[in-house]
Amino acid sequence: MSKYIILYRHGIAEDKAVSPNDDLRSLSIRGRRLLARSIAGLKIMLGRHENVKIFSSPKLRAVETAEMLSSELDLEPPKYYDFLATGGHIRLIRGILEELEHGEVAIVVGHQPFLSVWSQELSGFYLPFKKGTAACYKFPNDITERKGELRWYLQTRDFIKIKGK
Repeated sequence: MSKYIILYRHGIAEDKAVSPNDDLRSLSIRGRRLLARSIAGLKIMLGRHENVKIFSSPKLRAVETAEMLSSELDLEPPKYYDFLATGGHIRLIRGILEELEHGEVAIVVGHQPFLSVWSQELSGFYLPFKKGTAACYKFPNDITERKGELRWYLQTRDFIKIKGK
């Protein structure tokens, strides 16, 4: 069996003018609505994977995204790591992968530009992560310095379309 990591950018947040403290910016009403509509598509993409863990940045918009995912997917509460908000070194992301058992999936909720940089480091693909975008990477059980295989890359509208099929 393999291990999987899904890099997931938080949903649409309220404007910076509403909350000048970036750490305390909440999801906007539209962001919550789109995220709620897209989760069914994510559930389909997760398929038969039952052992899913969520890791998140402690910034409010990421926390709210992670909690919505956790609730809607009926998962344990997320774990929060400061480095997911500040763009820690790729070895910290690989540490999350090493924590996983065979067949487990980690959903990592974070921010730009860090998600794009981590994608480059994990797979060799620099991907743009718009709000609500996610990318899934598959790793062999022995992950020592190997690149992951990009399995899928979807934006919010793509998740919503999947739900409708």
